[in-house]
Amino acid sequence: MIDYNKRLVEVDEILKHLSKNDYEKIPKEIKEVIRENKDKEYQWKYDEKKKLKEQKVSDDTIAILSYINMEYLLNKEQKAFVEKLHQINDQNHIKKEIFTETKYDKKELFTKKNNDKKEQSKQILVLEHKENIFKRLLTKILNKIKNF
Repeated sequence: MIDYNKRLVEVDEILKHLSKNDYEKIPKEIKEVIRENKDKEYQWKYDEKKKLKEQKVSDDTIAILSYINMEYLLNKEQKAFVEKLHQINDQNHIKKEIFTETKYDKKELFTKKNNDKKEQSKQILVLEHKENIFKRLLTKILNKIKNF
């Protein structure tokens, strides 16, 4: 994760804008780890006039917030719904990777047949085993939090 400490500044600032009830659901230890490890010089302000998706927030920050949301803020039904969305997203991501990574030469598109099928099946197997970036980020976040 690039600039992990800067992302924690963004996370801390966003968490301050949660309702008091939601903020208190997050364990003190997690909030302390965020505060202790955030970059002391980096400045980032949450603009209350804008929605979160309209603000300049890194993907790493979104991953950390997603983890906190899943672990501490959502009820069981909401968690199940979000997990289902992640499964659908993962499936769509794999399909998109397969489609975008398949390279075709326009001249040979209709002449190649059997040779390309073996190569495509190898690509599909490789792609199915790749972790998506979201899972890798969450794994790193969990490791960081567990090691505090």
